[in-house]
Amino acid sequence: MKWHSIPTDEVLAGLKSGEKGLSSDDAASRHSQYGPNQLESPSKPSPLRIFLEKFKDYTVIVLIFAALISYIAGESTNAIVILGIVVLVAIIGFFQEYKAERAMEALREMLSPEADVMRDGKMSTVSAADLVPGDLIYLEAGDRVPADARIIEETSLEVIEASLTGESLPIKKSTARLPDGAALADRKNMVFMGTIVSYGNCRAAVTDTGLATELGRISGMIQQNPADPPLKIKLAQLAKRQAILVFAISIIVFILDASRGSPILDSLIAAIALAVAGVPEALPFIVTLALAFGTQAMAKKNAIIRRLPAVETLGSTTVICTDKTGTLTTGEMTLREIQTFRTINVDGSGYTPEGSFTVQGRAINPADEDLSRLLRIGTLANNADLEESGGKWRVVGDPTEGALIVAAKKAGILDEVRKGSSRIAEYPFDSDRKMMTVVDDVRDGPTGISRIVSMKGAPEVVLSRCSHIAHACGSVRLITEEDKIAILDSSDGMADRALRVLAFAEKSMENGDSVHGDSVESDLTFVGLAGMMDPPRKEALDAISVSKIAGIRTVMITGDHRLTARAIGKELGIGNGEVVEGVDLDQMDEQGLQDKIDSVSVFARVTAEHKVRIVEALKKKGNIVAMTGDGVNDAPALKAADIGIAMGKTGTEVTKEASDMVIADDNFATIVGAVEEGRRIYDNIRKGSSYLLAVSFAELATIFIAVAFGYPIPLLAAQILWINVVAEEFPAIGLALEPAHADTMKKKPRDPKESMPSRSLMIYTLAIAAAIVAGTLGLYIASLNMGQDQSYARTMAFVGLGFFTVYNAYSCRSLDESILKMNPFGNKALLLGITGSVISILAVVYIPFMQSIFQTQPLTSDSWVMVLVAGILVVLVAEVMKRMLPGLR
Repeated sequence: MKWHSIPTDEVLAGLKSGEKGLSSDDAASRHSQYGPNQLESPSKPSPLRIFLEKFKDYTVIVLIFAALISYIAGESTNAIVILGIVVLVAIIGFFQEYKAERAMEALREMLSPEADVMRDGKMSTVSAADLVPGDLIYLEAGDRVPADARIIEETSLEVIEASLTGESLPIKKSTARLPDGAALADRKNMVFMGTIVSYGNCRAAVTDTGLATELGRISGMIQQNPADPPLKIKLAQLAKRQAILVFAISIIVFILDASRGSPILDSLIAAIALAVAGVPEALPFIVTLALAFGTQAMAKKNAIIRRLPAVETLGSTTVICTDKTGTLTTGEMTLREIQTFRTINVDGSGYTPEGSFTVQGRAINPADEDLSRLLRIGTLANNADLEESGGKWRVVGDPTEGALIVAAKKAGILDEVRKGSSRIAEYPFDSDRKMMTVVDDVRDGPTGISRIVSMKGAPEVVLSRCSHIAHACGSVRLITEEDKIAILDSSDGMADRALRVLAFAEKSMENGDSVHGDSVESDLTFVGLAGMMDPPRKEALDAISVSKIAGIRTVMITGDHRLTARAIGKELGIGNGEVVEGVDLDQMDEQGLQDKIDSVSVFARVTAEHKVRIVEALKKKGNIVAMTGDGVNDAPALKAADIGIAMGKTGTEVTKEASDMVIADDNFATIVGAVEEGRRIYDNIRKGSSYLLAVSFAELATIFIAVAFGYPIPLLAAQILWINVVAEEFPAIGLALEPAHADTMKKKPRDPKESMPSRSLMIYTLAIAAAIVAGTLGLYIASLNMGQDQSYARTMAFVGLGFFTVYNAYSCRSLDESILKMNPFGNKALLLGITGSVISILAVVYIPFMQSIFQTQPLTSDSWVMVLVAGILVVLVAEVMKRMLPGLR
């Protein structure tokens, strides 16, 4: 049906809906009929495809080639062993990737958008996927349109439809009926899924959902594959560079071994196995595993990562720029004080509509003219709603507007005002206007109707539109400059007590007067001030203290008054008491801002443009900046920051789309917790990288040195592969899951330009590799000198290498803390991994059929003592290097 060509009053009837929206039962029925309101997800590989993809890996191809050569040479047992290991590699890789994909899919589901919809006659918030044709939705600036819908009512509505039509400028919308043949770009009475509301608000009836929407028809064109994190790319490149080195060493080993009379095919198989052993193929996997399960752990703590590279950047964060309301504070605004010709205190807290109104400690009648008049303005110039669910009250909409609604409910006038008024026009609030104005027809007596203009906003802005002032007993007189100065002084006094101050004004209009133009917002009567308290979160104070110790500076950027910002900053320990306002920033050039940016940590009365300037100035000073935001105007600042953080509760869909991370509970402490988790993840990747590289370097050096000095190859191909693919993998998983240590947030932020591995980490890794080489070759040569045969000596080298790997894994739990100070049971996953690794080594040595496959022999008790004692060398070297290399910290 061509909904754009149907009159507004017929749209709801055509959709079998109404002014009160659908009932829950009807919505459920339609959901079954039309399906979820979502586009088809990008095709995900099936489990079989994930498994088969493993056989395209470089290392697997080399192993298959080695198995083929062995088979041709008549070494069928060796060929079967190698092929068995190939299958094992594929199975392990499959389960790792499958679990990681499931973890990331769970995070994607947590980011599903929401919509405000009228259900069962009241406004509620539901998942956008649950919308159905006939739903009545409410949209406002910053919202991403969740479905195709016909506009029923609108106020100054403008929508950016670039994602659909290519038109970059906002499109002004209306409710006017259009011709049947109107092109998509000309359907100005429709809003379409995926477009963005840039200004105003509207009510609209959903006409199409999911694949039936205009966006659904072209959904295949907008799918994008997420980029790999830079760290994963770096380590993959490192693995490739090492592969070239290993290839050269393998050729040398092949030539040396063959020149000494070894069979050509045996030498070739050994060289190929060495090539595989020397390439740390698990390095990129360590990144994937740490990121997948680390981000899942972050999500459980309300920090949802949208882009994986953000995790890497979190560990380098030096500045967190944060809004005040709802992030540093609770977000439940409560009206505390009203200033008319007298001071009225309001009792109660939060959104529960219980409390009294007092003057100098004595209760007053909420019906008093000055009080009821101000609360009426606050109710009319308001788009929030108050609802109760399970005995708990919550505000749907802006928290500041919610505080006014709660106060009106306390006074008992909310329902009366709303039922007795009808909105004619609205001039919405935005960060530039700093005020909101509505025009309503208000019932005046049994039959009369009065047209009233109601305004609320920043005191200085509202006063500039007022020509009169309300006084005692409902009287009105001309406002004077002295009045304005006194009012602004009162406002400053309230703000100095950390109250958020709004001014209220109104006037009457004739029914025939135009409700459009500047005249609507002029010649108003000033009614009073209202101060709202949004108390600081206790956990925010603790988080800021932790941030300071961690070398992270907190910068508060708010649209609130200078005095309010200073009071909250002082209470939370942010800054030195100096506050810079937006007007000050307008007067500063870039150099002036650069000179100030290091000393000022509180900014007030700022706009979206100011936020971008602040972020860019901080970045020019070499800072890594995290920026929070919730409104549509915050999106540029989030994009400009190194990490954009959107608020999950109050954030618009546009802000979330621009962000790298979403904080589900809008809590500053969650941001600091995410930084700690980001540091933990990065530290674990460093530990895992060092662990894997040390083993690879050790295997290379052990075989190369043995062959160079004329000894038979100390490790067979199958033995090397078993260490790399089985024994080494289990502890690697445990290291990726190492919990955060107590000193994680006592270290300074990491240099983002630091290489991976860093110079100090590479020195540490090479030292550990040298210790493993010394121990492995020492056991091998000692066994030969003691008269043991070649098979026994190789078993000693194999067991030694395996156990030294385990010693190294445990030492790598911390790169700066002694193992004697670590809680031995602090990482149960690693203990399980070490147990699995030891069992896999013992199985090769003591299970008969595996002895024949891997050509091993049981070791004597004396040999076991030699292995266990030699392993202490790895631990000692690790302890010494931790003390010698402060750069590891």
